[in-house]
Amino acid sequence: MRKTTIQTRRAGLLESLAATARDLTAARLGFEQEADRDLIAYYLHEQDALRAKHTYLLRQVKLLDEEVDG
Repeated sequence: MRKTTIQTRRAGLLESLAATARDLTAARLGFEQEADRDLIAYYLHEQDALRAKHTYLLRQVKLLDEEVDG
């Protein structure tokens, strides 16, 4: 991969990581403020999904960095 392509991909991944972190914060706040059982369950599932997405994005950044260093 060309260096600019890798840099562009990495920047996109970092942007997605930041957006996911913001979404996770919003889901956590929603959970803390909610009283309805169904919506509490929703926020719990949303947080689980966002944590999985965050982990995936971190792994992609690490793989990209290893490709550059390797």
